[in-house]
Amino acid sequence: MHRPRTYAVPMPADSVPPRLLPRVDFSDAYAVRLPPHADTDPAEWAERIFRSPPAWIRYALGLRDTLVGVLGLKTNDLQAATPFPELDRTEREVVYGLDDRHLDFRAGIHLQRTDDGVQVAIITVVHHHNLFRRLYFLPVRWVHPLIIRSMLRRAAAEHRAP
Repeated sequence: MHRPRTYAVPMPADSVPPRLLPRVDFSDAYAVRLPPHADTDPAEWAERIFRSPPAWIRYALGLRDTLVGVLGLKTNDLQAATPFPELDRTEREVVYGLDDRHLDFRAGIHLQRTDDGVQVAIITVVHHHNLFRRLYFLPVRWVHPLIIRSMLRRAAAEHRAP
């Protein structure tokens, strides 16, 4: 079976997450293209993306929660359909996010119909609060694209499966 290809995309002009933070210190957007008949409900895609991440991602998030829990930072609900609270929803995007002592982030699952199919993108924006974020965010910045692209590929592959 063909492995779906993920790629970096510019921030969609109508994306909600950048407008929900006072300042954006980090942002990225990764997408996968699907056939024209693909489902275009962003909430269904969010559940598909977050429902069953690859085992290495569950392990990494569990390790992260163990380490940051000791520091008093918020941890994820790894049993939830989506690990973060829903903050906003439009016809084309559902937005999740969390505010913590060291940073605030917003993640959007954004869908866009194109001439040749449907583009599903994960938009991430982060606002840093303090110096601690530099230590925390250095490894996150490196591993974040790997996690996002892996989750998108998996969701797209499941969607294509009969």
